[in-house]
Amino acid sequence: MRKRFSEGSPIASTVVTGDDFDELEHTFQAFLAPDTVKLHTPAPTGFFDISQLSGLRVTGIDPNGLSVYELTLDSDVVLQGEETEDAYTVVVTLNGQSQVKIDGEIVPARHVVTGPGTRFQTRYDHPDILLLRLGRQLVTDTMHERLGEAPTSTLRFDPVIAPDMDQWLTLLHTFSETAASGMFDRSPLAAAHFEKLLLHGLLDSQPHSLSGDLAAERHRPKSTAVRRAMTYCEEHAAEPVSIGELAMAARVSVRALQQAFRTELGLTPMEYLRRVRLDHVHQDLLAIAQGRAEGTVTDVALRWGFTHLGRFSGFYRDTYGKLPSETARFTA
Repeated sequence: MRKRFSEGSPIASTVVTGDDFDELEHTFQAFLAPDTVKLHTPAPTGFFDISQLSGLRVTGIDPNGLSVYELTLDSDVVLQGEETEDAYTVVVTLNGQSQVKIDGEIVPARHVVTGPGTRFQTRYDHPDILLLRLGRQLVTDTMHERLGEAPTSTLRFDPVIAPDMDQWLTLLHTFSETAASGMFDRSPLAAAHFEKLLLHGLLDSQPHSLSGDLAAERHRPKSTAVRRAMTYCEEHAAEPVSIGELAMAARVSVRALQQAFRTELGLTPMEYLRRVRLDHVHQDLLAIAQGRAEGTVTDVALRWGFTHLGRFSGFYRDTYGKLPSETARFTA
């Protein structure tokens, strides 16, 4: 078997392996909309292997997380099905041949993206494939953080990976190699940063239905004072921070800083600081839920400066649509 990443890995886990293609079909049914999955093998011989390199070890999809799988097929197969409503999948064909139809149309590309409810049919000839699975809730939460408000529609990626995505694809390869090495198990913080880099890179580089909203967010002008204050918030989020300290860091008066934030971001400086802290809380709670860290909701809240737990829970629910305890105990 040609396993580029999982061979010899201390942490890669086997999802399914062997030569029983009925078992392979059942595995795809667990990851996709089960009633839609059909696997046809013109010559039902050869071997297959699916190994997980990163992410929460669950059957199906972690709606709040990101997972990477390596698929190797020593056979010709035709797979058709429909993406679950809770996931996006980036399919990167490393070797072998593939022909893809998405929603009935042939897609002239080796690398594609599917999203919630996407119908597809793929013909593979002895392929080696990387699969990046993204939970729909993770994508929605990330867009909420970027835009400052919840998206009003489901994000839909263009199915063909854009020609200028070579650097992002290299990043995915590097992420897969690093995950397979076991480094992310030793450094959950590094894993979290790398996952955010992958996700934000995909959202910024691969065209999708909300690209225009992100472009407006990126190109909205920010004054030097606001940029300085934003940087200070991000670098000192775990410390007590006052509006006076932010104004000193921005080198303007408190009143001028407040006016600049309202004009440029639609927030007060302290609301922005709270958003930064909530993002850190969210990432820490996901790490606890996925077994990559230990602690309680109270521990995490206090770590990031939330001392009034009732108000903290309200802020968190308003931002992520659920209580922090619900995020922390998510296991499937």
